Amino acid sequence: MDHAHHHHDHAGHDHAAMDSTTASIPTTTGPMQMDMSGMGHDHSAHSMSHSMSFHGGLKEVVLFQFWQTMSPLSMILSCIVVVLLCFVMEATRWSRMKREAVNKMRNASGSPVTPHRLIDACLHAVQLTISYLLMLVFMTFNVWLCAATVVGEVIARLLFTCFLPIEGEQAGADTSCCN
Repeated sequence: MDHAHHHHDHAGHDHAAMDSTTASIPTTTGPMQMDMSGMGHDHSAHSMSHSMSFHGGLKEVVLFQFWQTMSPLSMILSCIVVVLLCFVMEATRWSRMKREAVNKMRNASGSPVTPHRLIDACLHAVQLTISYLLMLVFMTFNVWLCAATVVGEVIARLLFTCFLPIEGEQAGADTSCCN
């Protein structure tokens, strides 16, 4: 196989630090670990301190670099924002279900693309985006943010189901929780 057509810019690499063995054959230092010490890259500047286990700390980066919690007050405010995000997601879900129920009563045309379907697709995109953002918040593994996500979703779903029931909702679904 001719690899002469592959051109890689190695101008930024420290070739003096590499010897012929590390340049051609990576050595392993343990199971599935590669020795990158001779490669001339500074990995310490790119290291992440993201915990992959549940923790209760207050210092957290939430979704974006500008959304950082550094104090109890900022963590409380972040948890409130997460709960509000849960309410927005449930409101979007409720809106989609309500629109579907109303559309069924009107007996919409058989056209494959209707304004109703386009609006539903946009609402679905909003709902999907928010749900993925909430999943990423949960994946911070911060117990306060995880609890805010779960509590926010449960309360929002309960309130929308109990106080704003949708007529003609799925048969068999028990929406009489508040009656």
